[in-house]
Amino acid sequence: MVAKGLRIRVWAALLACWLCVSGLVAQKAQPSKPANPLRAATPGQAETQPPAPPPDPLGRSSPHGCVVGFLLAAQKHDYARAAQYLNTRKPPEQAELLAQELQTVLDKGLTGNLDTLSRETTGNVSETLQASRDLVGTVKTSQGTLDIVVERVQRHGEPQIWLFSSETLARIPDVSDELSGPGFEQKFPRWMVENRIFSVPIWRWLVVVVTIVAMLAVAGLLSRLLQWLLGPALGRILPVSGERVIRKLRAPLFILLLSATVKFFSQYSMTVLARQFWNECAVILLVVSVTWLLIRAMDLAAVYLTQGPGGSIVVARATFVGVTVRILKITAVLFACLVLVSRAGVDVSALLAGLGIGGIALALGAQKTLENFFGGITIVGQKALRVGDLCKIGDDMGTVEDIGLSSLKLRMGDRCVVTLPNSKVVQQSIQNFSLRDKFLVQKAFSLRQDTTSEQVRQVQSGIERLLQETREVESSSSRVRLIDLSPSGLRMEIWAYLLISPVADFARCVEAQEQLFISVLKILEETGAALAVPWQAPANVN
Repeated sequence: MVAKGLRIRVWAALLACWLCVSGLVAQKAQPSKPANPLRAATPGQAETQPPAPPPDPLGRSSPHGCVVGFLLAAQKHDYARAAQYLNTRKPPEQAELLAQELQTVLDKGLTGNLDTLSRETTGNVSETLQASRDLVGTVKTSQGTLDIVVERVQRHGEPQIWLFSSETLARIPDVSDELSGPGFEQKFPRWMVENRIFSVPIWRWLVVVVTIVAMLAVAGLLSRLLQWLLGPALGRILPVSGERVIRKLRAPLFILLLSATVKFFSQYSMTVLARQFWNECAVILLVVSVTWLLIRAMDLAAVYLTQGPGGSIVVARATFVGVTVRILKITAVLFACLVLVSRAGVDVSALLAGLGIGGIALALGAQKTLENFFGGITIVGQKALRVGDLCKIGDDMGTVEDIGLSSLKLRMGDRCVVTLPNSKVVQQSIQNFSLRDKFLVQKAFSLRQDTTSEQVRQVQSGIERLLQETREVESSSSRVRLIDLSPSGLRMEIWAYLLISPVADFARCVEAQEQLFISVLKILEETGAALAVPWQAPANVN
């Protein structure tokens, strides 16, 4: 419960931050483009461009600013301010009434997305409209469809601004009478209509709470139904249980269905701003859920690709799949961030251009990090190491537990974990014992100096016969030789390969080697030979 509550608080905080950023960007006027510094710096050429006009204090410099500014003023019942967004010459009292009627038409009949409105001073370039006009949306009426249009107006002595067009305003009174009806607030007690919390009537807060509870309940029921259907099916495909699959997919599926539920309920919002708010919530939840679902799907795909029959891990795939999944996860998160930033009104192309310039400085300051990243790609690409391999890297010997984007983890013989940077790993010599196709048995031992030549022959022939008769030994390459005559004894060497893959069964290799050594000791006992005692040089006596 604690983890779930923490997760909800985190998502709520992210949602609040996003909406704040979206609101600020929506209301912020577009800055004028700076003058060309190359043209200003050209010698002998005077500056001929006029200074940029100051931004409109009401935000009417763009179609988006005009529509949002009007809706915000009308929502606060400041119709005197809202009338300043209308291209009309009516007296103030009639203009305020017209603004109130326009609010009714937009709230009850407008279909369209405010995010599609241009935030540029020039508006959208469309083939169906003039360059100085922009389409906000449409309203369905009994006599046809009414296009809500804003137009750019040049008043005497003032900069160009965007206002609701006079043609649209001419039809607003008739459409308002058609769409007007008993208000929803009349169904609530008077005290809930008159009292406000943060400038919002109490009855609206009650509707919001009930709507949120209903959306969560519907999304929860749909999520459980989908989990009940998908669990057994995915459990038969993947080498994991259906319950484990559902545990990984439960949260992203719930958020995805919640996004669809919010989108459905947003159609019944009472105002344009409320519909826009819930649409933005649905988009944010959709991006988050799809990204989360992709990450979980990548984890399940990695399990499917790396696990063989019986739940065993396919070592040849584990390393490559692990690094690839991490890169894809990072790519998915970055793409989701770009989508959210674009929804907030930020120019993604300009942002990417800025990141390209800043990326050069970042690359210079993060050379070690980039070296480790490309070192990890090199390790995986060359297949020098894999997860589960027993290897020796420089002076460190152990089993590879993980190959990440920046470092490699090695489990040592004393069970501690050593983390090595990938850039250092690719520069050192690597001995991968798990890649051996045969197990080498190479052992030298010394016989006593009083061992006769006949005994040496018997020991040699006995060991050779042992190697030929042992099924696990490669007979073609095995040999036993007398390699040295030293003060410490007669030195002999055994050289043989075991036809057992160390990758498949290292313990069996060690066991077969042990049986060979025990058999050699029996041969020494049968021939009467004995191992030599380590020789020590006599001490000098003065």
